[in-house]
Amino acid sequence: MGIFRMNDFYNSLARLARYPTSSAQVHSVILKKVAVTQDRMKQWAHCLSMNHLHKYNLVQAEIARVLGQLLEAEEFYEQAILGARDNDYLQDEALAYELAAKFYLSRSREKIAQTYMKEAHYCYERWGATAKVKDLETRYPQLFPPSSGRSSTPIHTTSGTTYNSSGIAFDLAAVLEASQAIYSEIELAHLLRSLMNIFIKNAGAQTGFLILENSGQWVIEASGELNDGDGENTLTTQVLQSISTANRLPESIINYVLLTHESVILNDATREGNFINEPYIQHNQTQSIFCLPLLNQSKLVGMLYLENQLVTGVFTQERTQVLHLLSALAAIAIENAKLYSKLQKSESKMAQFLEAVPVAIAVLDATGCPYYANQRRIELIGKGVDPTVTPNQYADIYQFYRAGTDQKYPSEQLPIVRALNGERTTVDDMEIHRNDVIIPIEAWGTPVFDEQGNVAYAIVAFQDITERRRSERLLADYNRTLEQQVAERTAALQKSEAALRDVFDELRLKEQQLRLITDALPALISYVDENQRYQFVNRTYEVWLSCSRDKILGKSVREVLGEAAYQIALPHINRAQAGQMTTYEAEIPYPFGKKYVTATFIPDFGPNAQVRGHYGLVTDISEQRNAALREQKSAEEASILEERNRMAREIHDTLAQAFTGILLHVGATTQVLTDDLEATQAHLDMVDELARTGLAEARRSVTALRPQLLEDGNLHSAFYRLVTQMRAATDTVIICETTGTAYPLSPEVENNLLRIGQEALTNAIKYASASEIRVELAYENTQCILCVKDNGRGFGVGSIPPVGGFGLLGMSERAENIGAQLTIQSQPEQGTEIVVTINREKNN
Repeated sequence: MGIFRMNDFYNSLARLARYPTSSAQVHSVILKKVAVTQDRMKQWAHCLSMNHLHKYNLVQAEIARVLGQLLEAEEFYEQAILGARDNDYLQDEALAYELAAKFYLSRSREKIAQTYMKEAHYCYERWGATAKVKDLETRYPQLFPPSSGRSSTPIHTTSGTTYNSSGIAFDLAAVLEASQAIYSEIELAHLLRSLMNIFIKNAGAQTGFLILENSGQWVIEASGELNDGDGENTLTTQVLQSISTANRLPESIINYVLLTHESVILNDATREGNFINEPYIQHNQTQSIFCLPLLNQSKLVGMLYLENQLVTGVFTQERTQVLHLLSALAAIAIENAKLYSKLQKSESKMAQFLEAVPVAIAVLDATGCPYYANQRRIELIGKGVDPTVTPNQYADIYQFYRAGTDQKYPSEQLPIVRALNGERTTVDDMEIHRNDVIIPIEAWGTPVFDEQGNVAYAIVAFQDITERRRSERLLADYNRTLEQQVAERTAALQKSEAALRDVFDELRLKEQQLRLITDALPALISYVDENQRYQFVNRTYEVWLSCSRDKILGKSVREVLGEAAYQIALPHINRAQAGQMTTYEAEIPYPFGKKYVTATFIPDFGPNAQVRGHYGLVTDISEQRNAALREQKSAEEASILEERNRMAREIHDTLAQAFTGILLHVGATTQVLTDDLEATQAHLDMVDELARTGLAEARRSVTALRPQLLEDGNLHSAFYRLVTQMRAATDTVIICETTGTAYPLSPEVENNLLRIGQEALTNAIKYASASEIRVELAYENTQCILCVKDNGRGFGVGSIPPVGGFGLLGMSERAENIGAQLTIQSQPEQGTEIVVTINREKNN
């Protein structure tokens, strides 16, 4: 879209005014030049109809007039007049009435011409263009009866209401020159500098400030100062960085204009008006002050503050009239510049999104000329965009082949060519041959239609499917043994392909096209600013959260995700805001339910290398996670079966040992039964003790074979439940403590640690005669430590039996199996301490 210049409008009208007196050759030149400016004005009228549509219609009326299209001319004149009136363009309304009056006068319809010329006369008079009013009266005396007087136009100020009579005039040429300068600027910074130059030049002020709204605060965005040096006045203008008005300008005047939308004019500020006690005025002894609101359709766009500290009465009625007129133009120009800046930023941000998509994308206009191509497209093809290449040459220039052959892909079947013909396609039988590398690709072609149903743009998107082809071959190799798994993966792949095709089916131009790409992706895509507030989310976000985009944008991540999900994501958000790309997997408790996701946060760096936000990509991998958990559960069940078999062997060994002792003592009892009754009784007591012990051991082992404590929770909760069970079966005081933040270890490690602790507790209860046993589980950064300590009778470590003594052999084997360090400290009558240390990283 070209930059709109006010002189384009006036130049077109001037050329068309010369048309009737020009030659036929000049007629063609005039119409061509006017057509060029009308195309540009039509684009601006489409975007900002309230500012430009009536201007476009007025020029169209003049074109119809010179071409003799009388009915069309009448219609366009009426539309121009109505548009200028509805949008408060008094000067354009006056001009439209005048040209319409001339049109009717040329057709000898004097009655209608008189009506329109009187309206023009009235509008010019309200505008304050006294010279133009006199000109109309002089040139068309037959249309103005002698009684036609000139009314006075009221001008409101804080000190009263004055009137602009026909005897007061101002420099209309200067106003037109200033308005052209205002409309010629579209960049906000240049516009503000130009406005300060124009306002101070036309006001007679020494200094001036332009106040605009920024993030809810009214701040100084530009300033100008007239300096007297070497006998010459030099004007210095400066575009500021949102400077506060506090202690720089009279706050009471600024607030008054802000609230009332009325001007404040003080001809002798220290002695008149309602602001003589304003601290700023008293301190600086300011003489003349003029504070003017910049309004666009009754909306306050900004404020202009002007002052002269040396001279009173600077802001005369003629000057304030000029400034009031220019203020409306300035308000419109500032709104346009802000909109232009916003559009530029929005388009830039959406382009960043498109560059971040890992899919090659290219866009052609309806003629086949390149319009856009992202970096991934250049990387995949290995060549940049050549604007001279036609669609029929794409296969040769960019080396597109039929998959698995040396045949060039037919040009008429390329997705981009079919999209130019209005056809939407998807193909996966293409390859790119680049040097000695063959890259299989899948491509989507999508046409974009204009309002008339014609193809306006064609979009092609394609991606490298080398990995997918390799996966397909692997799946084929394992087809006989993994049929079900292959079917599931194929279905998931087809679902992913369908989702991706949907993305590019909805592609549109510029911001709309880029947004629709992200909307159709089956993943959460977002942009979060440095304050952790959403600035962009795609359609999938709305679906997941059952909330519209408008209700998400601007809100904080914590508010949208909920506290539980936010706390999981916060460490990774902090890393992204610190400039680090981060990826993690976690089960997230969203407000709508739990999902297991993989998430990537990519920092967004500004021009000064400061992080100004981050991009987020979140994908649901719940199905993959569930499959992995099922495999893990199968492995754990196998481990549990092996453990229970081992414990069955322990039961067998325990009972065999106990009952072997019983048999030996029974035999000994038989020998001494007749000779020594006292010895016989001792043997019988021992048999009773061995039987009871064997029975107790058998019960303990059977209890251990019951459903595992670990199956109902984690390691430290399993120890608490184990201690609770043992407290119920003994009088010994058992204390269980956990220190540090618990983290998961592998199932094998946790199972063996629990068994070691169980055996240590059992031995302490059976053999140590302890009154107190302490079980401590410590989670440290690099290692996990289990300690079982009693205050029982203890034993000399050197006196431990080499095989099976106090169950220590089983503990040692378990520690060795998981790579843990087992330490036993014991002294007779001083208790025993068993410590197991396991390395976290090695066994996690």
